[in-house]
Amino acid sequence: MKLFLEENRISSILKNIEMQSVCNVETLAGKLNVSSKTIRNDIKELNCLLGGYACISSQKGNYKLIVFEQKGYKEIRNKIYQQDDLFNSAQIRMAYLFWQLMDAKEPYLTDDLSEEMKVARTTTIGDLNRLRKIIDKYQLKIKGKANTGLTLIGDELQIRMFLMENIYEQLYLNFPLGQVVREKLFEFQKKLSLDALGFSFFFRFFVVMIHRVESGHLITNLEDKYLELYQNQAYEIVDDFLNEIEKVKGYSIPKEERIFLCISVAGMRTPANIKEIEQRINISEDVAELIIEMLDRIKSEMNVTVIANELFDDFVYHVFFMINRLKYGFHIHNSMTDDFKDKYSVAFKMAEIGKEVIEEREGIKITEDEMAFLAAYFGVFLIEQEPEQKRCKIAIVCGSGKIIGRLLEIQLKKLFDVEPEFEFFYNGNFQEDKNDPFDFVVTTTEIDMDTKAPVIFMEEVFDKEYIQRKFENIKYLSDAGRDIRRGIDSLFLNLLDDGSFFILDSQKSYEENVDSMATTLIMQGEIDKDFAERIHQREQYSTMILDQYVAFPHTKNMLNKLTLALGVFPEKLTDEEYKDVKLVIMLGIPEEMENDMVLVRLYDDILTVTKDYHIIEKIQTMKSYRELLLYIAEENNIFR
Repeated sequence: MKLFLEENRISSILKNIEMQSVCNVETLAGKLNVSSKTIRNDIKELNCLLGGYACISSQKGNYKLIVFEQKGYKEIRNKIYQQDDLFNSAQIRMAYLFWQLMDAKEPYLTDDLSEEMKVARTTTIGDLNRLRKIIDKYQLKIKGKANTGLTLIGDELQIRMFLMENIYEQLYLNFPLGQVVREKLFEFQKKLSLDALGFSFFFRFFVVMIHRVESGHLITNLEDKYLELYQNQAYEIVDDFLNEIEKVKGYSIPKEERIFLCISVAGMRTPANIKEIEQRINISEDVAELIIEMLDRIKSEMNVTVIANELFDDFVYHVFFMINRLKYGFHIHNSMTDDFKDKYSVAFKMAEIGKEVIEEREGIKITEDEMAFLAAYFGVFLIEQEPEQKRCKIAIVCGSGKIIGRLLEIQLKKLFDVEPEFEFFYNGNFQEDKNDPFDFVVTTTEIDMDTKAPVIFMEEVFDKEYIQRKFENIKYLSDAGRDIRRGIDSLFLNLLDDGSFFILDSQKSYEENVDSMATTLIMQGEIDKDFAERIHQREQYSTMILDQYVAFPHTKNMLNKLTLALGVFPEKLTDEEYKDVKLVIMLGIPEEMENDMVLVRLYDDILTVTKDYHIIEKIQTMKSYRELLLYIAEENNIFR
């Protein structure tokens, strides 16, 4: 079956729709010399391929491309377009090599593969070596010699997993399912109310299963963990569907193949609407208990209460399906992983804690891609539990006339959910009413008096994101009971001062240095006398190493103060267990905090410090808090 060399009609359709704001079905059918019905079916399959990162909407025979997430869409689009390049791409060549070897009835000569692809023998050998490395994690091997022939060795299930996770787009864009089977598939999607993302997994599994069954490659042996699916509710769903497919195909589909397709249902991406799935798949209380344990551990380790609001049921199903995916060896790619690690570092840290809980209880290994999906839920939970904004009063002090004051008012309104009350002062004529204090004073000019309210100096035309973060930091500092220093917008830097910056002794042990920092802070009245003992107790059951190079001893502070300290090791520690640690960030957390988001913002700053090894190395050389401030402010403002 010449799957690989089929004309890439799907690619042509996508290109046409991309090039036009709206594309007519009749026009597409005419260009590609197929029927309108074929175009409509191809669009449905294309929406499956796009994996929820984009979709092609249809209205009265007109198609329009809507992109939800640009990065993920570009990755899939490029895979679809690569097929047009035939063998000019190494990825296409490796897909072709795998396709030929997996169906070969006898060993395949390297010279024959080179001739078919019209490339040099050395190119084919190089591609084979790269392919061997990729398939190794699927326990697949290419054995034999170039002059006697090559054979693909491995389990049929793993061959299929490799196909779906790596080269599905190259092989199966226009797989000939037949009109009736396609209609059955889309009826199945409608019956379960699956969105394009959830259905795309099922569609892939089904196409690969049908191809392998019809080419004589059946699954004959399955591990016990897969056989457990026979008793799963997902099996009932798949069983009913395949009974219908058998009537169309005219052959029987064995139990092992049904279990294979069952993986796609048991491990599906959570649909946007879970009502239909709730009626068909019941989840035990164990999953909800696991999530509660995750939230409890986050509270224990980070002192942040995560409230899983109305999305709790969705989160339960997500974790349930995720555990099944990992248990049955189906890995999905998340194009947003790096973005979540960078932009939502606190949510990703919570996902790491959740990962520990799940791995301990379920005995599975969670990938970074899956962690990013967990982080997405935690990110939403954190955003939605931020305190509601109250109406605040802002003084605008402006030396440039009324029009600039009004311009500032218009721009500031955009920062608040609840429109603030403004009062204007011109020509530096500002006197704060002590009986009616302002929440913020925004000024474009110098003011000579002290005010109770935080003062924000700004340009007459400002960057919205920068000022929004500035307002938030000032609020968090106020909630933390700390003074705000002009020019220092970071919560992390505002909580530090000369007395909480330490040059540590590399000749002493890590514990001795932590005790020394704690003793000084106790003498300063920043933490209670038993703080160090609680740190040591916590380290007995949970490591305080935040990163390979950063230690993060933290616990409750009974003085009800939010206290932060930073210690640097100018030289390598002689303590073998902690030899790589360069920075020690110590945190005392009040027993009660009115606003957990203060801690969330502080964790965000702390995790920002740990992201870049070169920044850690630079901070390690600092001799004082003032030097640290100058480095951050003048050279590398990592907290922007």
